[in-house]
Amino acid sequence: MKRMSLRILALVCAVCLLCVPACADAEGEREEGRFSDVSESDWFYGPVSYLAERGILRGFEDGTFRPKDTLTEAQLIKLMLKPWMPEDVEEPEGAGWWKPYGEFGLKEGILTEEDLGSMSLAASRLRAALLLARLPLLPDAEDFQVVPDMDRILPGIADLEEIPEEGRDAVVAVYAAGLMEGYDDGCFHPEGTLTRAEGAAIILRLMLPEERLPKLRYAVPDQWFSDALILGNSHCGGLSMYGDMPCPYFCFSYGGSIFTGLNTACRDRNERSFTLRSLLEENQYAKIILIYGTNEMGYDIYYLRPFFAAFLDKLAQAQPEAEFWLCTAPPVNPEMIGEPEEQEPKVFTVENCLAVNGLIAELAEAKGMGLIDIYSLFADGDGILPPEYTGDGIHLTRECYRIWGKWLAAAVGTDTPVEWEEEPPVEEAAAAKEEPAAEGEAADG
Repeated sequence: MKRMSLRILALVCAVCLLCVPACADAEGEREEGRFSDVSESDWFYGPVSYLAERGILRGFEDGTFRPKDTLTEAQLIKLMLKPWMPEDVEEPEGAGWWKPYGEFGLKEGILTEEDLGSMSLAASRLRAALLLARLPLLPDAEDFQVVPDMDRILPGIADLEEIPEEGRDAVVAVYAAGLMEGYDDGCFHPEGTLTRAEGAAIILRLMLPEERLPKLRYAVPDQWFSDALILGNSHCGGLSMYGDMPCPYFCFSYGGSIFTGLNTACRDRNERSFTLRSLLEENQYAKIILIYGTNEMGYDIYYLRPFFAAFLDKLAQAQPEAEFWLCTAPPVNPEMIGEPEEQEPKVFTVENCLAVNGLIAELAEAKGMGLIDIYSLFADGDGILPPEYTGDGIHLTRECYRIWGKWLAAAVGTDTPVEWEEEPPVEEAAAAKEEPAAEGEAADG
């Protein structure tokens, strides 16, 4: 099948802004108002009303819409293609009314001759997915990848094995784009037919992407990390060991904090030892992701702020060409940490974690650095690290570090906050627990 022309690609992108009055059904006259069998309590009221008011859907001569009637493939194809066609297209009368749309679909490489032989058939959900998947459904991106979020899509299709193999990619595509979804039983039901109401909902989502619930991941390509350094405390070490990341350069220090500065004794994922200063003097990086904050908890923020700011300034001076991102500290679980009773005030608390993360966000904005919100990725409704995500109240499980690593590529790939709904599974074995509390001040020489 030939590629869709640049003209139709441009039109597809422009549909969000231009509500072209088109896509009327073959039956009846154009219906401008509400239909006698469509009420505000119906789930399809919004899509049907919106499309009818714009002349995209027609009702029948008796004033009904007949939402439960099935769509034919011809009607579905007209709904899909009419918005991209010239406004002066004329439909011939009779059984061949759909021919202008078929010819247009053939010309643009959306339809095949074989498709034209099934126009009178009821449109099944699988056929709808196959046809819709031929349109450019994913947003264009130059600096990052837009890919279906398979971890969220596949578990939600309970009857995936019942979908013919040649149609599975199409079903995943319409799920990813937010055009179609399953039923309450979690099944797609590929053999089911589309009703007129369901067709209206799909076309509304096709025209207005803000009405969709896409399951997409925006991520930088793997090669983005080829000149990046991930630097920090033992969370960085856990990410290095279990994050399954393409980044070759990690530098971490168990117990390290911003107070030890450039004199921090560090190691890499190959267990080589060096100081942070020597690493930055010998190598130049294009991007640096910083993971600090856990060992800085408990300090007065007014006291911590100048030390943290000075540390960031020294890094920026040592790496003048690098872009920087600051990660917020992950949440902690105070009840699991078991701090000595005589240690007052407590160090690892929700309040201290939030205070440190507020400072990190403040410094990121002040110094023009990116901010990556790791705290919200793992905190529960009370701001606590759930016990199933940790073994000691501070460090994460291997699976959580894997999710952190997977999510990081998305967090640096977009300018807007990234929503993430994946729940880390319970894991008995936690990652390394070597990192102690903040070790106090050390001169940076």
